[in-house]
Amino acid sequence: MQNNKWVVVACALIIALGIFGAGYCIGKSLFLSRILNRTVTVKGLAERDVQSDLGIWEINYREVGDNLVGLNKNLQHDQELVIAFLKQNGFTAQELILQPVKVEDRLANVYSSPSSTSGSPMPRYVVASGIRVRSVHVAMIQKVSQMTGILLQQGLSLSFDSITLSPNPSYYFTKLDAIRPEMLAEATRSARLVAEQFAKDSGTRLNGIQHASQGIFQIMNSDASTMSADWSSNQNALGSIDKKIRLVTTIDYRLR
Repeated sequence: MQNNKWVVVACALIIALGIFGAGYCIGKSLFLSRILNRTVTVKGLAERDVQSDLGIWEINYREVGDNLVGLNKNLQHDQELVIAFLKQNGFTAQELILQPVKVEDRLANVYSSPSSTSGSPMPRYVVASGIRVRSVHVAMIQKVSQMTGILLQQGLSLSFDSITLSPNPSYYFTKLDAIRPEMLAEATRSARLVAEQFAKDSGTRLNGIQHASQGIFQIMNSDASTMSADWSSNQNALGSIDKKIRLVTTIDYRLR
């Protein structure tokens, strides 16, 4: 009977030690977890002022009438007029890209009315084409694009449709890869300075990076409208030669 009593006591002692050990391990694990999860999230900023190195500008023109052959001749004359205008103002043939001719037959279009609001028949055909200027001489594009009144004085009918997003030139900065590493390094340094100041104010020290997010390069024009680096169709951002590139990184630092 005495032996059975000691067996029960021993079992109880073993169970108690096991519970204590498990509790100690869990507590230590939670303590370490709290230490490891002491982090601070900061943002770093890098900016560069740049100038666009590529300009694209489209001059579109059209002719309207019933004689398709005659319209084609008129369109050819318009093309020669525009090319002469561009070359006289400094552009080379290599910078000019002829656009395909588009023909709209209003008689074949079931959605259009064959008559105008005045009751007289509308011309059957609308023939349109254009010339795209693609050049690194962005200042020249900007200057010449403000001189299209000369073409109007020569009888050219300039057109604007949904395919051409804007009659104004668009300007691009294409050398982002050349400054990307330097801007990343600057943004990282900026984030670390912020983290070090936080650690100093809170009486702790930095203990390395836990997680980092590069962020997105943004190209901004002078009025602060933006577009992403993959060239979105934001016309406000595309319409300025002078641009600002901004990068904001997010970094999590461990504290100790």
